[in-house]
Amino acid sequence: MSLANTLDTLQDLISSKENDIEEKIQRLKQASRELSVEQNHLLQEITQIIDPNLGREWTGKRATRFESYRMEAYLAIKDIGIEAYDRYKQEIENKISSLEQIQLYLQTTKAIAYEAEHLVKNSEDDAVVEEKVSELKRRLG
Repeated sequence: MSLANTLDTLQDLISSKENDIEEKIQRLKQASRELSVEQNHLLQEITQIIDPNLGREWTGKRATRFESYRMEAYLAIKDIGIEAYDRYKQEIENKISSLEQIQLYLQTTKAIAYEAEHLVKNSEDDAVVEEKVSELKRRLG
């Protein structure tokens, strides 16, 4: 296979990887937005657990126990609505950051591929081009 064909193949591979990464990032960003909407909805709705106020009509052991269970449920769901959702959103953001680092790596790799392509078009020394191709293969390894 000629160096030009090898470079074309490597550039196609880089583009394919870039597209895959971009698609994953977009899906994760969409998931994060949807998770935020769901979290806001949950935080608005959980107040209904402790409403209405029981008032003076509810007294005694049963009322106290009921109020205690109601508050436990409220706090448990509030914990989910704040801490669990935030942890999950942070995991998504961490994954996005990781994928963006891969994107930067691929952009650098793409620049090397274009440099090699330029060398081929200008009929540069094959050894220099082969060195660039080897570097690309290592980076895409």
